[in-house]
Amino acid sequence: MEYLKLPEFLEQDFRSYNATKVGRNAPPEWHDELHRLATELAAYKSALDQHAIVAVTDRRGVIRAVNEPFCRISGYTRDELLGKTHAILNSGQHGKEFFQAMWRTIASNNVWRGEICNRAKDGHLYWVDSTIAPIADSDERIEGYVAIRFDITERKQSEAAREAEAKARHRAESLIRDVMAAIPDGVAAFDADDRLTLWNDGFLQTYPLVASKVREGITFEEFLREGVERGEFLPAGTSPVAKEAFIQKALRDHRNPGTPVQRKNSDGRWVQVRENRTCSGHIVGVRSDITELKAAEERLRRQAETDALTGLVNRKVLLRRLNSTLVARRRDGERGALAFLDLDNLKIINDIHGHDIGDSVIKTLAERVSAEVDKNATLARVGGDEFALLWPRLSGEEEAIARCEELLLLLDRPMRVLGKSIAPRCSIGLAVFPDADHGAKDILKHADIALYEAKASRRGSVRVFAREMRQKIERRRKLADQLAVALLADDIDVVLQPQVRINTMQHEGFEALLRWNCRGEAIAPQEIVSIAEENQLGIQLGDAVITRACRVHGKMKALGFKPGTLAINVTTAQLRDEEFSSRLIQLAGEAGLEPCDICIEITETTLLDRALEIITANLDALHQQGVSIALDDFGTGYASLTHLKSFPVDMLKIDRSFIMHMTPDSDDAMVTEAMINLARALGINAVAEGVETSEQYAMLRQMGCDYAQGYLVSRPIPPSGLAGYLAATTKSEYLF
Repeated sequence: MEYLKLPEFLEQDFRSYNATKVGRNAPPEWHDELHRLATELAAYKSALDQHAIVAVTDRRGVIRAVNEPFCRISGYTRDELLGKTHAILNSGQHGKEFFQAMWRTIASNNVWRGEICNRAKDGHLYWVDSTIAPIADSDERIEGYVAIRFDITERKQSEAAREAEAKARHRAESLIRDVMAAIPDGVAAFDADDRLTLWNDGFLQTYPLVASKVREGITFEEFLREGVERGEFLPAGTSPVAKEAFIQKALRDHRNPGTPVQRKNSDGRWVQVRENRTCSGHIVGVRSDITELKAAEERLRRQAETDALTGLVNRKVLLRRLNSTLVARRRDGERGALAFLDLDNLKIINDIHGHDIGDSVIKTLAERVSAEVDKNATLARVGGDEFALLWPRLSGEEEAIARCEELLLLLDRPMRVLGKSIAPRCSIGLAVFPDADHGAKDILKHADIALYEAKASRRGSVRVFAREMRQKIERRRKLADQLAVALLADDIDVVLQPQVRINTMQHEGFEALLRWNCRGEAIAPQEIVSIAEENQLGIQLGDAVITRACRVHGKMKALGFKPGTLAINVTTAQLRDEEFSSRLIQLAGEAGLEPCDICIEITETTLLDRALEIITANLDALHQQGVSIALDDFGTGYASLTHLKSFPVDMLKIDRSFIMHMTPDSDDAMVTEAMINLARALGINAVAEGVETSEQYAMLRQMGCDYAQGYLVSRPIPPSGLAGYLAATTKSEYLF
């Protein structure tokens, strides 16, 4: 048993004991010993008062003595505490069993130690580390108890905070894991040392061949190399060099996240990886299965890039390959050639034998050329009876001419088609490149000019583009000079072509179309834009069109009409200008238009321009302010589903080339419907251009197309006729 003697804690009682038990007549050495003990007790008391919280109770637990720290921490005075039990400090934080166990211990003459939460007089809680020991008299009978406490409130608060933080962290981690488990895509997180810390089942399912090797702490490079060795990634190839090149590129993509990366797995699935670096340095990535999206994209690409009759690539693909070939030839100094092949007598064949025979002749000619040219050449159908043949590398003009003459002999051979004997007759125009600073479109133009010369001079011949054929180019230069003057004189005009909502036939807005008469000659808008861009006048021309169109539209609003949305074609040159978005808003505002009144139309090639960062910034800025964005001539350019998802496109404008020949069950009808369905799936509107017949309109309506424009709706209207048109639309329930 452990005891603490009562006289050791009650100084006053000690003095009384001294006086009564020892007496005045006690020997001097007794008084000296008592004085020493008193001094020692005083030191103990002073030390306890500085560092400990002390209370003494009788055997019933009634407080008989407390020190100053007890009063200070509890907030009670000594008088308020004496005669009370410790129940005055009960915080309610401990159950009945807690105190029962404590009393059993000290009542059994044992020391109790534990941590107690008390409540101070002002109501706040505090924690003390307590030691309670029985006090015995000289006969070892319990007279009371002494409690020595130390303030541990700060430690307990820290422990509580750490525990709360741990619980919160556990809840957060559980929530993250639950969320990740519910995500069908593959999700993985790598820490600042590039070690795997978190992943879900979707991640394992994305990479089944390497899933068994996935573990916490594996580095991304280890995971990558394991996957390459197991054949998980199809682009990695099989040679050591190809594998290492793939690994290094994948590491660069991973360590510099931001741009989505698409890869094909060995099982044929396409996976898109989108990774971002967090503020703490972790790299978190989402891996999505885009196999169906890529398949749809490929189908649409084939439809958009392949000629349905011959199976050859179209002008878009030819231009793309010519562009890349031209870059290569300028780099290595070698030569290439582009030949335009035209069937001179197709009209006669169609008139005499019918279009089925004519189509068969075209197919046969395509097959003949395809069989003769090597695999590095590109054969494209660029018109009804016109083909283009790109030879990426030749020794020079003489070899190109020799090859073309051989082709003429091949093409001019008689053929049997559907029981008919046909004698085709072809001409070829040839352009050898590179030549000066001409681009791919110039090369196309040169070959076309040479073909025109061949057909005009002597059909069935080969003509090579020469400088004397540059009359058209000289004309364009003159037009460029006149255009610069017209822009300074504000001599550029617009007409507005109405757009209607197909379901209701009601007016929805206008598209502004460029018009310019140069000395009495009406210049085609496409030629105007082309000349402007070639001569650094694109921004000026664009601003002139915007200004004129907004003025006309704003005037209609001021007259009380509801002209709807104003669609304006903008060029790549305009979108490359960092101040274009603010300037467009300013020009519209000066004319009394809000941003939501404007729709800008861009072409698909704009999305592939080298200045894509500036173009994207302009598009985002305009879209955020309420300007809508339409992708013009859709289906004839380079746009993919990825572009449609990456840019703020509100509307697809289906090119008139698909509409003009559209009949039930035709390829054009199927492609058009596919594009409409694509627009609907992406949550954007579809506009059909060039609608000229009621049959086309009815088919588009059945397909679910949103808007239409074309001669059936209305021819382009000059500014002077807009008020009359709008007045008529407000009086009539239907436009036509």
